[in-house]
Amino acid sequence: MITRIAFLTILLLTGCRTDEPLQFALIGDGPYSPIGEEVAARMIDDINARENIDWVVHLGDTKGGSQSCSDELLQSRFELFERFSIPFLLTLGDNDWFDCVRERAGSYDDYERLAFVRDLFYPDPTMSTGGRTMTVRSQALESTYTQYVENRMWEQGGAVFATVHLIAITRPPTDSTTAQRRLDAAGDWVRTAFKTARESGAAGVFLAMQVDLWPVSAPKEFYGEACRLCGQPAPGLAPFYEVLAEEAAVYNGQVVVAVGDTHVFRVDKPLRGPDGAVLQNVTRVEGFGEPNLHWVRVEVDPRERQVFTFYQEFLPGGN
Repeated sequence: MITRIAFLTILLLTGCRTDEPLQFALIGDGPYSPIGEEVAARMIDDINARENIDWVVHLGDTKGGSQSCSDELLQSRFELFERFSIPFLLTLGDNDWFDCVRERAGSYDDYERLAFVRDLFYPDPTMSTGGRTMTVRSQALESTYTQYVENRMWEQGGAVFATVHLIAITRPPTDSTTAQRRLDAAGDWVRTAFKTARESGAAGVFLAMQVDLWPVSAPKEFYGEACRLCGQPAPGLAPFYEVLAEEAAVYNGQVVVAVGDTHVFRVDKPLRGPDGAVLQNVTRVEGFGEPNLHWVRVEVDPRERQVFTFYQEFLPGGN
């Protein structure tokens, strides 16, 4: 029989908590400007100063879409986020590479920039970056989608977490075949996350991506033809939406889809299942974005019915 002292010793050695839920920080969509860089640096200090924040997830777009995509600018973003004393995980956004073809961004080859960003932010497929690293899984090592080192997964606190490279398509893709494969990889990784959660008995699944799947989330029946996109998935992402709805509809736990893209903090339930009914176990959380560079504290407690709880953390003196 294990004595109480021995049991507590095991918990301490394995890093398990007996009284406090897991917590992490959610940021994204910035910085886009010199002022934003100053605010982001203070935000990093604010998060570093908090106790029991286990990691930070950035929801993509580490720079503005028309900002330079030079090696120097991207390197400076990497160095900025390396100031975190905790593990740092980034899910890529369109500003980080896709929009680099813009003249104001430098008229770069977008896929060359994507390769550079991958080398920079994902030097080890099995580890996060940040001041303290943590072990993660990578789709690049587990599937035929060997390029997608940025699609990460880890399991802690009774939940499965995954980053999914999915962006808004604001122009025709340079390579439609590669774009389709990126979409297929995203769907495959979501299926893997839910499979992992079912096998481990996880109480929740947390998916982080840049694109907001629901640009207009109001129900169409409220607006009719006056709102053609109401309740519909973002253009070009219907296949992914279907995968997400299918998996979430048969999952017994809670699901969070964390997005950036439109810079408006919100928590709601916009996902509808195959029968058209709102999936009550799925919650969208959208983080803050420039010019409002605040952060969201996410609490994860499998003992709670909702599993995930969100707290707005306003930066003192922030913009």
